[in-house]
Amino acid sequence: MTQAIQKSKGTKLYLALLPTGVRAKPVDQTLVVAGLSSAAIAKAATSIPLDAPLTGLIPKGQWLLFKDESGVERLAQLSADAAIGASALAVYALPEAIADGSTSEFPVKIQARSGASVSRSANLQSSITFDSGSERDGTTTSRERGLSAAGNYLYYDAGLRTAEYAYENDQEVWVRRILPPPSDAYQAGKLTEGPAAVTSIPDETPADGFVSQNLEVAFLGYCNEIQPKPKA
Repeated sequence: MTQAIQKSKGTKLYLALLPTGVRAKPVDQTLVVAGLSSAAIAKAATSIPLDAPLTGLIPKGQWLLFKDESGVERLAQLSADAAIGASALAVYALPEAIADGSTSEFPVKIQARSGASVSRSANLQSSITFDSGSERDGTTTSRERGLSAAGNYLYYDAGLRTAEYAYENDQEVWVRRILPPPSDAYQAGKLTEGPAAVTSIPDETPADGFVSQNLEVAFLGYCNEIQPKPKA
């Protein structure tokens, strides 16, 4: 074996809320705040203007993390669906002002994870007959995949806040895990993504430590497994 073992450092995990009844892959977008005369969007504001129209729908309930040029982070949650072509986001009253020019990625990144493991299993319907003796025969009837991501609790984690919303409102999410490139010949590592249900999102608060929050999802219907992407 001439290749090194695949390292997990640099793995990225993303999440987006899905519209009710829709399992289409969300459109990747970078949102840029367009303030008036370079002014910040004030605390308690309920609308965030954008410098370009949306190229894909973002559903009500989605949390977004905006970051300004200095790295200061601010949260916002959509109070209504943001349709394709919209030039502003309707949000619940902002807890903090958001600077003009701040940017947000959608789907949003889940932060501070110590792991992001994908499980794969198959259900076997088996049969033993007089002719087979003690040897089991059968056929695979279904396959299932899930993802578990342990990590720390961060309030300014739009991914976990969105997962909590999805769990409480029985809404599905789109989950994406990207491994780092396996070598310099590749621009991206293996990608696993698809629609999913949040099945567990507990937090732990020990008296002698810090708050942690884990996430578990079950992929639904289908799950894309795309091999590493070579450089051009």
